[in-house]
Amino acid sequence: MKRWIALAITLAVVAGIAFAGWRFWDYLYTRLTPERCTIVGAEGDPVTLTKEQSRMASIIVAASLERGLPERAATIALATAYQESGIRNLDYGDRDSLGLFQQRPDPQYEWGTAEQIMDPWYSSQRFYDELVKFRDWETTDINDQAQKVQRSGFPEAYRQHVGKATTIAAAGRGSAQRAVTCVNFADPVADPAPVQEVLAAVPGVEATVDGNRVLVTAEDEQHLWAAAQLAALNTYASGITRIEVGEASWKLNDSEWGSSGEAEPGTALITLG
Repeated sequence: MKRWIALAITLAVVAGIAFAGWRFWDYLYTRLTPERCTIVGAEGDPVTLTKEQSRMASIIVAASLERGLPERAATIALATAYQESGIRNLDYGDRDSLGLFQQRPDPQYEWGTAEQIMDPWYSSQRFYDELVKFRDWETTDINDQAQKVQRSGFPEAYRQHVGKATTIAAAGRGSAQRAVTCVNFADPVADPAPVQEVLAAVPGVEATVDGNRVLVTAEDEQHLWAAAQLAALNTYASGITRIEVGEASWKLNDSEWGSSGEAEPGTALITLG
């Protein structure tokens, strides 16, 4: 009998040590692993975005879709926003510059009021307004085209961001698939509004909210993936925990996409909270 008691105590101690070790590892992992979205590109290192950058990047890309502009427009805009604000909606800048693109509210520059510029949808559309005024913008070097719009005192500064901007644009426009994953240790709070906002800009896409799920349909595969990955970039804003695109699937905190999706062919299913 004493032998069984000693064995039980030993097993309890071992289990306790194992549990404490697991809790310690979990503590270290959550403290040392940054809460970021990661975008894998066809070439180069993966791109990581903070919570704010992820949301702002989704708006910049969605605005290009809303305008019916090609993917290159989003790449130029993202490279510009990287340099001007770090893809953050700043309420400060050089002199009176504001927002994603550091546009100036002074009426002589005709970018808009301070309130308008601080709206990332408005500022993105104003950037595209100016971009398309240039005759050869679709074939001009990306750095050089960004400089034509911004007229910066550092005309080569946009070049360093072209690779990252290309990766983000490809994911947000759906030309790259299974590209976006995110890490979030906070308890997800379901809010479909941010996802609905960006998906409304994608041509041929319909998003229907049903409880804590958003069902997405699209006219073609590329726009379906654009919708899914723009949604993924709103993981923090909408509390996303899972995305399924046909048989493809991604679960919050997974580092890559799997193949356990159960969405109907030609549809995506986004789970919130």
